[in-house]
Formats: sequence, structure tokens, C-alpha cells
Amino acid sequence: MKTLFDPSVAASIRERLARLTPDTRPRWGRMTAAQMVCHLTDAFHVALGEVPVAFTPSPLTFYPLRWLLVYVLPAPKGKVPTTPEFQQTRPGDWDADLRAWRDGCDRFLRNGESADVRWGVHPVFGPLSGKEWGRLAHVHTNHHLTQFGV
Repeated sequence: MKTLFDPSVAASIRERLARLTPDTRPRWGRMTAAQMVCHLTDAFHVALGEVPVAFTPSPLTFYPLRWLLVYVLPAPKGKVPTTPEFQQTRPGDWDADLRAWRDGCDRFLRNGESADVRWGVHPVFGPLSGKEWGRLAHVHTNHHLTQFGV
């Protein structure tokens, strides 16, 4: 089961992101490459607890449905609306946006899967463990990089 906390997976994600350009077109969806980079950066801010989240418990919060969505099923293509917490940052300078993503990723990875870390609340799944955040961060990032063909 891939997780962003695996150093080889994190290195692969970084390498794929480095191949992205502001002109890379999506295979599906309406996001631009710049919007996607900001969206992924916002996801790190949520995971790190830096963004207040409007969370309402739903069936997705509870095991086994949450487990199924985090660990088993692929991320749906263009079927799930993006929560406002993952749309905070507007694209600006491409290089600055990439640096912001790298900074968020670095801070996320420094937390590791430690139970001692206070992780942010996911707007759909609610409170998650470090292990769950690591898996979800990989699934989410991989989904969007695949969306842009990198």
C-alpha cells in the first residue's frame, strides 16, 4: 500500500511534479496545472491543521467505508466536488507555487506517521491518523498528477 511517507514514493511524486509545466493540459476536469499545484498545497495545509475545517460527520467518517475509500478504491475522475478548504490558494507565480508545494510536502513528511503529531481534520473523512494521511496524500497527489499525464 503506497504512502507519501515512503521515501521512494515521495521521491517519485517530486520527480513527477518537476515534469509538470504551467501549460500542461489535463486529461479530465477543469483545473489548470497551476490550480492543481495550489490545490495540492492546500491539502497539505489541511493535513497539518493549518486551515480550519468545516467538518460534518457523515457515513464516510466511519470504518469500514472510510477504510475502503482511503485504502482500496481509486480516486474518482471528476466526480467529487472539491471542498472549499482545498481551494484556498489562487495561482500566482509558477515557481513560487511549486516552492510552496515543496515546503508543504516537506513539513508534512517531517511529521511522519507519528501518533504524537496532532493532524488536521479532513473535511470529508474527519480525524485521520498519520498513517491514513500518508496514504490519502499519496492517493490524492497521484490522482492529480495522473490527471495531468505526469
